[in-house]
Amino acid sequence: MSESDLVQTGIAGFDDILSGGIPRGNVILVEGAIGCGKTTMGVEFIYRGAKQFDEPGIIVLFEVSPDKIVRDARRFGWNLRELEQAGRLRIVFTTREVLRQELQQADSVLLEEAAKIGARRIFIDGIARLIGSNGTPETRSGFHVFTEGLQRENLTAMLAIEASAYSAGQNGSLPEESIADTVIRLRMEENQRAISRSLEVVKSRGQYYQLGRHTFRIIDGRGIQVYRRVQAPRGGGRDRAAAYDPNTRISTGIPGLDALTNGGYFVGSTTVVAGISGVGKSVMGLQYIAEGARRGERSLMLSLDEQVEQILRNATSIGIDMRSEMNRDLIRIEYEPPQEIEVDVHFHHIEQLVQEFKPKRVVIDSLSTYGSTLGTGGRIFRDFFHALVALMKEHQIAAVYNHENPEMLGMASMMGNFAMSSLVDNIILLNWAELGDTFRLGLTIAKMRANRVNRTTHEVAILSDQGMTVLERELRVPPERHPFSSYAGLVSRAPERRHIQRQTENEDSARDQSRP
Repeated sequence: MSESDLVQTGIAGFDDILSGGIPRGNVILVEGAIGCGKTTMGVEFIYRGAKQFDEPGIIVLFEVSPDKIVRDARRFGWNLRELEQAGRLRIVFTTREVLRQELQQADSVLLEEAAKIGARRIFIDGIARLIGSNGTPETRSGFHVFTEGLQRENLTAMLAIEASAYSAGQNGSLPEESIADTVIRLRMEENQRAISRSLEVVKSRGQYYQLGRHTFRIIDGRGIQVYRRVQAPRGGGRDRAAAYDPNTRISTGIPGLDALTNGGYFVGSTTVVAGISGVGKSVMGLQYIAEGARRGERSLMLSLDEQVEQILRNATSIGIDMRSEMNRDLIRIEYEPPQEIEVDVHFHHIEQLVQEFKPKRVVIDSLSTYGSTLGTGGRIFRDFFHALVALMKEHQIAAVYNHENPEMLGMASMMGNFAMSSLVDNIILLNWAELGDTFRLGLTIAKMRANRVNRTTHEVAILSDQGMTVLERELRVPPERHPFSSYAGLVSRAPERRHIQRQTENEDSARDQSRP
């Protein structure tokens, strides 16, 4: 379908779901309970048409006065009076009976007014009781005659109808739905005491559209913003994206770790750093993005756990001046409170950051906070993580995700209830080991896809003004502090000393005794 055959709504994010717009001449039914945003959507549809697409429009009201509509539109930055004075818009305040008669007459005053301004769009706010809503043949016939009157004048009509429970008909649908060309259903949904708005295109004749419920918000100063559901396809390029470069490596920024990871992470790879709180996951993330800035690469950190100023303070404590790198536009740090995250909105924000800032490295802190907010039992978290991984691979970003494993000593599983390890290229485990009366920190490379892996556990240290470093296995240490190479079972809950020398002496003694 050519662009000229489509009517662009102009509503942010909505035309993308509709593959560019709605077929011209379609009768659009917008249904939903009180407060869902039906009137806002209809007024914006008319405003955008008159302001952006050279398509004058008419707004027909029955209950709400024109002055209130004009007042409410002002909060979104829409000057309806200005469009009226320019002959681009008419606001008609009438009764349902008068409108019904008007649309059935060839010399209708309303349609004459539409012709005067060259109207291409019309929004009627509240068609319930205009032709009845009881599902009888008379109701359907009346609605059919009503829509024919609109189409006769070549108007693309948006009609709002209140439908609180979507149970007016026996099959749970409204009688008008079968006659309307496009049906848009708005909902307000409760989720653990929070309220979110969703939009669903139930049908739309003559076009492809994306199925499912998409989140939308009504934003002061802008109007409606629709956020495509996170599971919806973004295009073949993203769906088929992969970490394909077998040569380029992204340095970890941790002294000693590049040698253990074969030179760093692959471009476009996904790395999870797992461990209990306090083992240094965030420190690793800070050093990773600071290393990127040192190399002139843009890096992005997304946090659900700590505010930006607190992250900057933490970076200073390990000798990283993150603020100066932010001023150079090499590092961007974003914080979003996790209390009422709407996953579609949040993912849209990440998409925008990636597309606009174009980072080469990304750190997300942390997966466990996403899990506690979105839940790990259903599909929402898994679909979100799938989409996140695909986004990073499309833009060939080496992404690191911190994950809090709740086990303090030893690990029974790498990612607990998250069950996402199959999507991950690399897994690094950080784990406390209790040796004597001291906790010491170990690092193990548990997985590196398409790489040789040495799963030996190495000791790491975090020092003020220096950050994290991986210690040598055979490091010379005081007698009371044996190196990690002296122990077995470091990732288990009960590490044990290796008694290699004593065992060798016993074996030699046994051989001597067996000789004749």
